[in-house]
Amino acid sequence: MAGLVTFALALTVTSGILIGAFLAVSFAIRREDRRGSLTIAAPSRACQSARHVTGFHRLRWDQFGPRSGALTG
Repeated sequence: MAGLVTFALALTVTSGILIGAFLAVSFAIRREDRRGSLTIAAPSRACQSARHVTGFHRLRWDQFGPRSGALTG
């Protein structure tokens, strides 16, 4: 019985963390959409993290082009 309670508690905590992270990313994306700030630096740490999660953190081609040699090992 104690194992079942421990499993239920762990499941509840894990799902709470996942839902909280999802909501934080969702609110940050919505904030960026309202401000139209995807072309400039991220306005907050949450927005910067949301860009990283969604893939908008990649380098820009005008800064490091395919032949710049900056990304080659």
